[in-house]
Amino acid sequence: MNYDEAVDKIINTPRFAKNPGELNKSGNANLLKIMEKLGNPHLNVPSIHIAGTNGKGSTCQFVKGILCAMGYSVGVFTSPHLLRINERIEVSYGSGKDCSEYISDDDFLLCYEKVFGAVCEHVKEGGIHLSFFEIMFAMAAVYFDMKKPDYVIYETGLGGRLDATNIINPVMTAITSIGLDHTDYLGDTIEAVAGEKAGIIKKSIPVIYNTGSKAADIVIENTASLLNAKAINVAKTDYIINEITHKTIDFSVHNSYYKYQKLILPVTGALYQIDNALTAIALCNELFLNETGIEQEIIQKGLDKFLWQGRMESIHPKVILDGAHNLDAIERFVESVQEISGDKDIHLLFAVAGDKDYKPMIDTLCDKLRLGKVYITSINSKRGISAEHIAKIFEENFSKEQNRTCTVLWDDDIKVMLKEAFDTVKNTDNTLFCVGSLYLIGSIKEIAKEVLYD
Repeated sequence: MNYDEAVDKIINTPRFAKNPGELNKSGNANLLKIMEKLGNPHLNVPSIHIAGTNGKGSTCQFVKGILCAMGYSVGVFTSPHLLRINERIEVSYGSGKDCSEYISDDDFLLCYEKVFGAVCEHVKEGGIHLSFFEIMFAMAAVYFDMKKPDYVIYETGLGGRLDATNIINPVMTAITSIGLDHTDYLGDTIEAVAGEKAGIIKKSIPVIYNTGSKAADIVIENTASLLNAKAINVAKTDYIINEITHKTIDFSVHNSYYKYQKLILPVTGALYQIDNALTAIALCNELFLNETGIEQEIIQKGLDKFLWQGRMESIHPKVILDGAHNLDAIERFVESVQEISGDKDIHLLFAVAGDKDYKPMIDTLCDKLRLGKVYITSINSKRGISAEHIAKIFEENFSKEQNRTCTVLWDDDIKVMLKEAFDTVKNTDNTLFCVGSLYLIGSIKEIAKEVLYD
């Protein structure tokens, strides 16, 4: 087997091997048996566990940056990938070797062969094959056990309580913004979703949380209390925004344990990244608990390292990508766009997965943004939905309001729509914002050089 064949096998494995009912009955018992055959690699390196509806991937990157600035090597397992599946598994080295490396193709194949061998043996014994995400998690654990970084950060895939990653024994846990997403698996109330996310909290292990919801906070606090886990609510941290430029956000933060003045976030208008940075700062300070907190110079160096694709990412002076794909994320996206655009008309390229609750997302974009032209396309996935169908929903929103017009154009071909949308803004002072799905963002990044720099 070669690398490409291994990737093809993984990609064609079902995303979820069990339905919600079966998951509740069996949990991760099947996965645990396979991990035991592999030598329980997920238990061999100190780990940090991060869950949440939105912001968990960014928080992973902020934590990684701060730990690296302190001189530690850090493994990160995250999802989804945008261009190559290797992006899900990386190791970053500390101040002695200031770089990040995705798993190489050779190591990817090696880890897959180890996991695949254990799976085959397990299936022969009457066990169940792993799902796509379980395979990727097992491969990551094997890889990190090989590389032995000082810490590994695991981002949950779906929920927390029943997530494959929840078999680790972390030294710290964190829960980021909570909203309604994947309601068929996690429940259709904030409290239900919070309960699933709170499932990562472990006995006597601190949990840092920044959910953006008082209802979710109560669930997390109650769970932490039952497990005698210290619960730190980042929402109680005071901060002020000093300045926002086109490429940075300058903010200051203080609580009873630490104080940082004029920290600089290297992000384009992404106000929501302040919350994620604050969560990472609180987590690292709790991990290395001392009376004065981590030095500001180290925190700033850690923030400087931040780079997370598809989150208010500027790939061209006229094009910004954001992977917001649920209502909570769209609302944060809107805040950022309003900050960047001021009173300019906003041009939007939009696509969404058909299994999302996309109507409220579209309503929010139409209600809160001064839209000039909207370009609708379709994602290249089994979960895609026709551009024409989505375009009609946008048009219905605009038809309800008198004295408001907006041009809505659609084509299922992403390349066609990106070129047409870009041609509209390239010789103006306007910006094209692309949003609605990480699948869309990945596709745009693949064709960006050809379309935007032709």
